[in-house]
Amino acid sequence: MSTATLTIPFTDYESLAQLRDDLKVRVHLGEMEARDQWQKLEPKWWELQRKVAAVERASAGAVEEITTAGNLLIEELFKGYEQIRKAF
Repeated sequence: MSTATLTIPFTDYESLAQLRDDLKVRVHLGEMEARDQWQKLEPKWWELQRKVAAVERASAGAVEEITTAGNLLIEELFKGYEQIRKAF
């Protein structure tokens, strides 16, 4: 059985992380207004991080279960198709 690579299922997550990293540097050097806005957004960023981690943990088991179920279905179909083939 092959191991599936988990990817983050959220649209534009990687772009968001890159933007955040860039802005983090700029805010550090920037004005107080930008820092205030940064402080408002940081709790939401860490909330997203917790959700991403939860999705990765939850999906790891699901991927294995889906793969196992899929393999069992493939095996069942092979057996059924083989019976039909033998009938001819």
